[in-house]
Amino acid sequence: MDISLICMDIDGTLVNDRHIVPEENRVALREAAKRGIKLALISGRYPAGIRYVEEQIKADCIKAAYAGGYIFDAGGCLYSEYLSTELAFQIFDTAVEAGGDCWFFSGEKWYVEKINPWVETEIENVNSRPEIISIDRLDGIFRQTGTAPNKVLVTGSPQTVKKIYGILKPLSLNVRLAFSSPVYLEVTPTGIHKGFALEKLCEIYKIPIHNTVAFGDQDLDIPLIEKAGIGIAVANGVDALKKKADFITKSNNEGGVAYALGNILNII
Repeated sequence: MDISLICMDIDGTLVNDRHIVPEENRVALREAAKRGIKLALISGRYPAGIRYVEEQIKADCIKAAYAGGYIFDAGGCLYSEYLSTELAFQIFDTAVEAGGDCWFFSGEKWYVEKINPWVETEIENVNSRPEIISIDRLDGIFRQTGTAPNKVLVTGSPQTVKKIYGILKPLSLNVRLAFSSPVYLEVTPTGIHKGFALEKLCEIYKIPIHNTVAFGDQDLDIPLIEKAGIGIAVANGVDALKKKADFITKSNNEGGVAYALGNILNII
């Protein structure tokens, strides 16, 4: 099979548990790029956090932030989809009332009301800092600029995040709810998911979808590997994803992306 596009989740898949791209993955991806294969980083992260990973690879990548809600490349934004501000603030109120935290992402911006341990961990993971702002002020910015959140992220302890999911799920809010980790619940517009991002990239770059390979580790990645020509789960992935995958490669700490590409593309 000819591969024209390699799509990768970042956390738990492309990067190791120290949030660094293993050297074997970097080498394999640079070799793929030299062969003319496009690389795409498809993540729940916001743009700065994805660029940080691209810089480690040292190869140009297409980037799909917010699980596909904001797609861009070196030339700028290719696609953007928003939640309504009213709905986003409703989710914020629900999360905070249940003891969790809630962050807002819009385009290149990451907004939080305060710095807490969850935010500090994310700052370290993505090597970037959010803008601290009140909800009232943020509402004003959205109204003034005519924008809105591409994504809302609910965070807290695993028990708290599950509780918030249990509250939100029955409300029929016309959003997509998906876990990207036990402590992260991603809220994106209906129809926006990583499988959509893959389809959109194939449409933009005129690539047959069967000429794609995709890697993932979490529930959020299931639509991605289901849509790809070859869907691959890393060994540390959740069982639900592994059941959907065509193949299971080594773990994120063992350079699983490189190992699979070595077999598919004969990259040493």
